[in-house]
Amino acid sequence: MPGLAEQLKQNITLEAPGGFLSGLLAVSELRVLHLPSGSVRELSAAHGVWRVLSPLSGGLRLAAGERGFPLESGQAVVVRGEDELSLLPAVECELCLLTLCGVAADRVFGAEDGLFFERGGEAARRLVNVLAARHKTVPAKEASARAYELLMALCGTGTAGPAGRSTLPPVVEAALGIMRRDYAYLDGISELAERLEVSQEYLTRCFCKYTGVTPGKYLNRVRIENAKLLLRQGRHTVQFVSDACGFSNANYFARVFRESVGVNPREYARAQEASVESGGAEEALYVL
Repeated sequence: MPGLAEQLKQNITLEAPGGFLSGLLAVSELRVLHLPSGSVRELSAAHGVWRVLSPLSGGLRLAAGERGFPLESGQAVVVRGEDELSLLPAVECELCLLTLCGVAADRVFGAEDGLFFERGGEAARRLVNVLAARHKTVPAKEASARAYELLMALCGTGTAGPAGRSTLPPVVEAALGIMRRDYAYLDGISELAERLEVSQEYLTRCFCKYTGVTPGKYLNRVRIENAKLLLRQGRHTVQFVSDACGFSNANYFARVFRESVGVNPREYARAQEASVESGGAEEALYVL
């Protein structure tokens, strides 16, 4: 199956919504942005809309007005279109950008200048998958219906908070920070619990309650995302990538990678190399 970016390179368009749908809920834009490490991408203001941003891989720092905060794969943030945005990826990143308009979006998001969803990325990914799978113009009613499903899914994640301010307990917030920063050197969840000065049982229970996954699964997700970035460079062995991302051995790394990505590390690296040789576009676009 082609990746999301590859699907969006096809000639897929959104049907222009009529006045009723535009006023109620409409998808006016869907893009997947490829952001190289260390680059800066600016998005100009667009009045009367909401932007949903979610990294499909990698991560970045998002600056909206005077606010700035990190955004990782699996997370999502919603900001007003009136905000000029700066996208600052520390590592290579593929970012899903959805633009919504209508009173339904205003009612759901309107209480804050922006909202952060710790587990909102999956809902954004589902919407992209469904719309990108179409091989013809997507009817405006279908796009609107899928956007409504996205709103309801985001409301149901249970971890919404004002963008730029965490609503997670300090122990969970600290655990997330350590895993994102020290994933390559962290000797498992027992060491993480020691550094946080809590029991492993308490950390696991609290982490699962607020993120929906165990610390071990989250740590593997972080390691796999960084492994994908190294494999895309095409010059590292599987053993090197396994060691660099903190896995105990290459066999375990290959098994976890296949479970997460669907192919083994060598197959993934070859596919990325073939994509570069075929002249893959930097940015996939699906826009009204």
